[in-house]
Amino acid sequence: MTSLEAILLGLVQGLTEFLPVSSSGHLALAQAIGGIQTGDVTFEVIVHFGTLLAVVTALRGRIADLAAGCLRRDRASWRTIYLLMVGSVPAGVMGIAFKDMLTAAFASPLAVCGCLLATGCILWSTRFATGHRLEMTFFDAMLIGFAQALAVLPGISRAGSTIGLGLWRGIDGREAATFSFLMSIPIILSATALEIGDLLSHPPGVNALWPLLIGTLVAYVSGVFAIRWLLGLLNSGRFAHFAYYCWLIGLAGMAYFGM
Repeated sequence: MTSLEAILLGLVQGLTEFLPVSSSGHLALAQAIGGIQTGDVTFEVIVHFGTLLAVVTALRGRIADLAAGCLRRDRASWRTIYLLMVGSVPAGVMGIAFKDMLTAAFASPLAVCGCLLATGCILWSTRFATGHRLEMTFFDAMLIGFAQALAVLPGISRAGSTIGLGLWRGIDGREAATFSFLMSIPIILSATALEIGDLLSHPPGVNALWPLLIGTLVAYVSGVFAIRWLLGLLNSGRFAHFAYYCWLIGLAGMAYFGM
């Protein structure tokens, strides 16, 4: 992988991770169309770490409040941490149990395109959902956690499925998005830790390490921008408009790869 390819994939990752259009789906299609070979899922996972840093940066105020509340033994803060843990379990279980299947899904552009069409339907359905509730329940966290687990498939947007479900549960859009982004932290951190362990066991050469660093930096910068943009869009009620984009990319991809 060249530095230019790493910049391209890092930009795609950062912009699409937090917008409801599936970053994993875009990465898989970009690699298939451009013939970019990353070797395995290491690049995807490490670049995801850049988006993890973007979450910490964009939501640093909320994270600091939670940390301070936990230190003060504030029940509301500890309850939020508990719900985040509950919501993180399904995706972690699915990622471990179906690792081989997920690797195969990344290699199938047509499967990715089909999942993008499904994401479009999820987004379109939110036109009929309104959310004003600010408090998350245990049942909300479990359902959003299962939505995040489904989004392990490339082409199914994690932001789209989790925020969409939150809206259907009557949760305020910005609150659902914030919970979704915070819930991604333990998942991304765990996946990154596993890959870093493999990297330390089999250290890449300088030529292989450089694209990882470049891609991570680009994903971080573009990820911060995407988070702030999405939170603004949720106030305007245009969240469902991303359905058109997902349908367009999905249909175009099927036409391209089906030939």
